Amino acid sequence: MMDNGLNVPFQVRDLAAMSLDNIEKAFALFFDAATRSIAPSSAETIALLERVILVKIDYARKLALAKDLTEATALQFEYCRSQVEITTYLIRIISDSTDSLI
Repeated sequence: MMDNGLNVPFQVRDLAAMSLDNIEKAFALFFDAATRSIAPSSAETIALLERVILVKIDYARKLALAKDLTEATALQFEYCRSQVEITTYLIRIISDSTDSLI
């Protein structure tokens, strides 16, 4: 029987977590500046883009801490489901904006 554990040294996992923390802070600053520089009508789109990034960062953080392939697979399923939800919401936004042009 094969071992499904992920034998990743703690130092590597810790480095990944610190890097993701820095990425998250950088994107928070970016989206704060972007939100201040756009028209209020575009705020919903920026908020959606921020959500997309945060979901990806959260997935990466959880994946870096996964203990085995079963947990990693479950995380992948959860991530894919969230992407479908976000895409559905994006389609709704685009559809609503297109309808207002007609």
